[in-house]
Amino acid sequence: MRKLRSYEKFTYWLTESEVKQLSEALSERKIRIKTAKSVVCTPLDILNKISVVRPETWNDLCGRQGSWYRASDRAGLYLVVSSFDLSEFGYRLNTRIQLSDFKLPRTPTDEELKQLVSSEAYRSKVPEQWSKVSERERKRWLHWLGKAGVHEPFDRLFLIHSANHANFLAPMFYLEEGGDVVPYSIAPSTHLCSCCLELYNVIGTRFTKKLVSPCLGAVTFARLEADRYLQAVQPDQ
Repeated sequence: MRKLRSYEKFTYWLTESEVKQLSEALSERKIRIKTAKSVVCTPLDILNKISVVRPETWNDLCGRQGSWYRASDRAGLYLVVSSFDLSEFGYRLNTRIQLSDFKLPRTPTDEELKQLVSSEAYRSKVPEQWSKVSERERKRWLHWLGKAGVHEPFDRLFLIHSANHANFLAPMFYLEEGGDVVPYSIAPSTHLCSCCLELYNVIGTRFTKKLVSPCLGAVTFARLEADRYLQAVQPDQ
């Protein structure tokens, strides 16, 4: 993890042929596109100038979380995450990610968490595999949390994970900016999972702007600063 003073990423959903064309064009400028391995959040590391996430990577270490990608209209597409704008190539920007000074006002009550996961917007979208947490993954989460000094029953942790995604589908916790709803992550980084889904615009596509706190995975694998919110903005639809 590193404390960032400036940070910017541009994300794009492309076809396999578009990625090949982009790779060829950039190679002429001596720029190589890295390929994400095992997890989809490593392209968010500030040191990774431009990376691609292949569809099969969503099946790897975070395969359960990747069920949201597989159930979305992004399924089968390649994700390119770049530290520089690729608009000159004619690709449509998915999200522009920058640092935010937003601070979480408060965490939800248990009753509010249950209300979030009971919403029709969440229940109609959540993939079946999301709830199928293996014993191995449970142990991995508890190990990570223990190292971070957090001792939370996994069932409650999973409720927070689910409610957080639900808040980007039918927000209970949000800001209003110019009449627009801006949902935000509802827990500290230690209690979040798969922030990539909001940053990459798999969840919450109807919101022009989202305020997203790095999850424990992104802090671990992409070295993002814990609890330092990022704003993910997509072009006007």
